[in-house]
Formats: sequence, C-alpha cells, structure tokens
Amino acid sequence: MPVKSKNYDPLMLDDGARISVIGGGPTGTFFSIFALKMARMVGLDLDVTIYDPKDFTRRGPAGCNRCGGVVSEILVQTLAVEGIKIPDSVIHRGIDSYCLHTREGSVFISTPDREKTLAAVYRGGGPKGKSILDKSSFDRFLLDLAIQEGATHVADRIESVQYDNGRPVLLTRGNGRVEADLVVGAYGINSPFSKVFEDLDFGYRKPRCVKAAIAEIEYDRETIREHFGSSIHLFLLPERDLKFAAIIPKGTFITVCIVGRELDPERVRGFLAHPAVRKVLPPHIPDKTNCMCISNMNVEPPRRAFSDRIVACGDAGSTRLFKDGIGAAYLMGKAAARTAIFQGVRKEDFAQFYEPVYQEIHSDNLYGKVLFSFTDLLLKKFAFMTRAMLRVVDNEQQLGDPERKIMSSILWGMFTGSDRYREIFFRSFDMNMHLNLTKETLRSLLGGAT
Repeated sequence: MPVKSKNYDPLMLDDGARISVIGGGPTGTFFSIFALKMARMVGLDLDVTIYDPKDFTRRGPAGCNRCGGVVSEILVQTLAVEGIKIPDSVIHRGIDSYCLHTREGSVFISTPDREKTLAAVYRGGGPKGKSILDKSSFDRFLLDLAIQEGATHVADRIESVQYDNGRPVLLTRGNGRVEADLVVGAYGINSPFSKVFEDLDFGYRKPRCVKAAIAEIEYDRETIREHFGSSIHLFLLPERDLKFAAIIPKGTFITVCIVGRELDPERVRGFLAHPAVRKVLPPHIPDKTNCMCISNMNVEPPRRAFSDRIVACGDAGSTRLFKDGIGAAYLMGKAAARTAIFQGVRKEDFAQFYEPVYQEIHSDNLYGKVLFSFTDLLLKKFAFMTRAMLRVVDNEQQLGDPERKIMSSILWGMFTGSDRYREIFFRSFDMNMHLNLTKETLRSLLGGAT
C-alpha cells in the first residue's frame, strides 16, 4: 500500500478512488465521461461505477426514461467540440420548425437560423409497437461512451446510502455493500431515491414538480410525413391546468407531451380530442396509445444538493424549466465532475465550484417563469392578444432577415434549448416588436381581418 504524504487530503480523490453514480441517464453518463477524461489529465486512475437497472435497448417501460427526447443543434455542436459526436443512428428525425396552434389559429415558425435546428431522439429503446425501429437509444449511446471511457455499468438498483466513518456506503438490491469516496445522485426526479437522499439529513429535499404526460402513438411513415413533416407541433390552449403541449414526429411514432397539473390518462384523451388537436392529427386516432406515462417535471431546485462526498445533479438537482433537460444534464454533469476531480469532494468545494453553475440555471429559470406567465396571461387568456401574436409571427416569417424576427425567435427560444431565458427576456423589450404587436392588437380589437 502506498504511503500517503503528510499533505494528503482525505477529501481529495486519489488513485483508486471509488465513485458510485446512481442513474445511467444523460446526467450520470456525462458526469462519468468527463470525470474519467479529467482524471486522466491529472494522472488519476478512478473506479467509476454506474448503477442503473434499466436496459436502454429494450422497447417500452423497461427501457424508457420518460422524456420527449429533443436535442438542440447547439448542444450537438457543443458535444462535438468535447469529442462526443452524436451519430445519425440515434436521431429519429431532424426538426427545422415549430407549428404553433392556438384557439385562434396556427402559424409556422421556422428555425431562426441554420444553427438552431433540433434532433428528435428516443431516450430508451423506443415505444412498444409493430414497427421495426431502425434507430437506437440516445441514452444507450451515452452509456456506451462512458463504458468506453472506463466506467462500469452495473444493472442493479441502489436501495440505501448511509455514512460510515465519514464515507458513503451503498446497499444494492442484490444485497451488495459498496463503499464509495463519492456518490453522484443522477437518478432523475421520478425515482423514489429522493427519499434516500432526504434521509441522509444534510438538507436535501426533492425539487418541486409539475406533471408531464408522455404518450406514443404509432402511424406509418408516410402518414407522419404528410401530417407532421419536420415540425414540432406546439399547442397553447386556454385549458385548465394545461401549461402547454407538443407533438413530436419520430419515424413511425409521434410523441405527445403535455405539461400541467392534475394530468391523468383521461386528460390525455381529452387533449387528443380537442378541436385544435384534431385538425393536426390524422383522421384515424388509434383506440389506444402504444405507451403512456404520467411523470414529474422539475420546476425548482432542491434546497441543498450536496454534502461531503455526495452531490445531486440533473433532474435530482437543477435543470432547465420545461426544456432542454439533456443540455442541463451536460452542464451539471460536467460541473460536478470538474469540481470533484480538480477541487475536491467536501461540501465547501461543491458550494464554491459546483453551486454557481447550479444557481445560474435556477436564476435563468426565474426569467423563464416570467415569460411563461406572460403567455398564460395574455396569449392564452385573451383571444385578441392571441390573434395579434399570430399576425406578428406570420408577418415576421415573410421577412428574410433573421434579426427582424423578434417574436418568432422569442417563441422558438422558449420551447427549445437554443437560448437562455434571460436572453429571451431582454429580447422581449424590442421596441419594433412592441410597435408591431400594438398595431396588430388594435386591429384585433377593432375586428380587422385575420
């Protein structure tokens, strides 16, 4: 056994340090990839184990990660710079526009520029159905990358975590006992594991959530191409407890995502039967969805996300409001890895180097809440404002200069991961856009033609 120097710090990772990552989704795999890359930079040999019982190659609930599955082109390019190139084999459809549907009509919003397209993916092996899926899982792709970097994947579930002499000890469902130098909670907001972190009594509390309903409906490729094209269809409807909804085309399925409160299967069926939605869907709606789940969506971070040798990130910690969860997983996973490798694993290290990234996402989300409150109050509640907004966007879409498409870029940015909410918020003060919106509002109030 090597002799420790007198300057040895037990709360710094050293050769052979064991890191247990709870959750094999994007946050856990991004953390593992970057921790192992960074460790090699400083000559550290780490033992990184990812615990997740799911098989992301399987279709249906066994491989599902309860996500709409949209990746922004900005993130695709950022990952490419990091050496992570997302292959075409996991991209089910390229998205270059939104079609925004309201009770007052619809309008197309094309990507503001070529750098802001989207990619539709399946986080797991895809929904149950008759179609043969010719694409693979995004989460499996990332997990394989982590394994290539040197991580080990164990298909077991962690049942509890306890401190023993200042170090975390994990107990697995298979009755295994694992001592760790660092535990990374990347388990996702829908996991019951939040209770385990709460019971450690370092101040962690599960984030506040809203509900998200995810349903998959199978059609043939030609039907999806004809009715949905390469657009995400977004719905802002004045329905009780419904924040917004989207339909994402993917190969031989569409993914229906509904965000709101008090969602249940009956509410999903009611949404599919709404007149604005029926205009978009093919004439024949299958009697049953191929898959459906009602899950939680993080809207606020937990009170405390770290302690000595423990850190929560991704949906279990801080994530972006209503969008770009994969982008947030990249940011938080990398920030946690950078802190652990270069700074240390004491709570003070995470407070100084990890929490600022964590809080930056939370602060940005506050701007997002203001923006969504505006859409709720004006664009969904008042029909004349909805008509005015649609006219402004429609007029902007005829312009050649992307810099003049202010309202279009605001709506695009709100529902994708292309821009921070803070940037969108300050963009919303553009005087020319407000003059155009005022003019169209007056037209709407005076009964001008749509």
